[in-house]
Amino acid sequence: MVHLPSVQLIGAQKAGTSAIAEWLFEGGFRRPRVFDGEPWYYRKETHFFDIDWNFHMGIDHYASRFEDGINRGAPALDATPDTLTFAQRVHDIYQAAGCATTVKIIVILRDPIARELSLYNHLAYDCRSLDSSKLSGWHKQVIRPDNSIMSFDEFVRNVSLPALATDESEDHGLGRSSRHGLYASHLQDWFKLFDRSQILVLSYDELCKNPHTLQERIQSFLGRIVPGRLSRKNCNNSPQKVQMSSCEGRHRLESFMAPHNERLYQLLEAHTGPPMEQRPFPRFA
Repeated sequence: MVHLPSVQLIGAQKAGTSAIAEWLFEGGFRRPRVFDGEPWYYRKETHFFDIDWNFHMGIDHYASRFEDGINRGAPALDATPDTLTFAQRVHDIYQAAGCATTVKIIVILRDPIARELSLYNHLAYDCRSLDSSKLSGWHKQVIRPDNSIMSFDEFVRNVSLPALATDESEDHGLGRSSRHGLYASHLQDWFKLFDRSQILVLSYDELCKNPHTLQERIQSFLGRIVPGRLSRKNCNNSPQKVQMSSCEGRHRLESFMAPHNERLYQLLEAHTGPPMEQRPFPRFA
C-alpha cells in the first residue's frame, strides 16, 4: 500500500507557506526526504506535481520521500506552494493511492498585488545575491537585456500583466508565479475535484495580524494540537527591497485583478468550507 502525505499545503506562493510549514514540521509532522543532488528546500517542498520530470517518476517515487522508519507514526506534510495550479495531478495521484477523500488541503491567500511585489523582491534579491550559475529562467524574469534588474513597474508591464492574461490552469511555463494570484481560477478546480470540507482557505492578513487565531484554525482543521508558535517569517531584509508599489504599478494590477478578486469572494461564498474557516473571507485591502 502506498502512503502519501496526509496534508498538502498547496500555496499560494509568497503568502506565508514557509511560516506555516516550519511550525507544522517542528510540531511533529514528517518532512520529505531530500535525495542526493537535490536542493535543500526539498526538505519543505518536493515539487513533485509542478515539475514534469519529477511527476513522471511516479507515485512510488513520491511516496518514498515520506518513508521514515524513526517517525513513521507521524503524519507527513508536503508544503510545495507551486502545487496550487495542479489540482488535477494531485487528485489523480491520491485517487490512485485510494486516499483522495481523506487528504487535507491547506491554502493561504494574500492580496495578489502585495504578493506580486513580494515575488518581485524575491527574484531581485536572488539575482543580486546568487552566483549567476545558480540563476534559473524563473529568476531571470526580472533581468533586463543588459543584465540589470528591472524596476517593479517594468516587471508589472513586461512580466506580470502578460503572464496574468494567459490564465492557464495546470501551468508549466514562465509567468506561472504571477498567475498564482488568479485564485478563483485555481480554487474552482480544487473544489470540483475534492470535497470542500477537505480544503481550508486561510488569509495571509490574519497570519500577520493574529497568528494565534490562524494557528487555532489549522489545529481544528487537522484535528490535532500542534506545539510551538506560529509566526510570520520573512528573511529578505535587503536595503534594496521595494517596500511599496508605485501608483502606476498598483493601478495596472488593480485594474486587472479586481474582477478576479470578486470571482474569488463569490466562489468562497457559494462553496462553504469547513466550520473553522474564516467567514466571510476578508476582502483584500
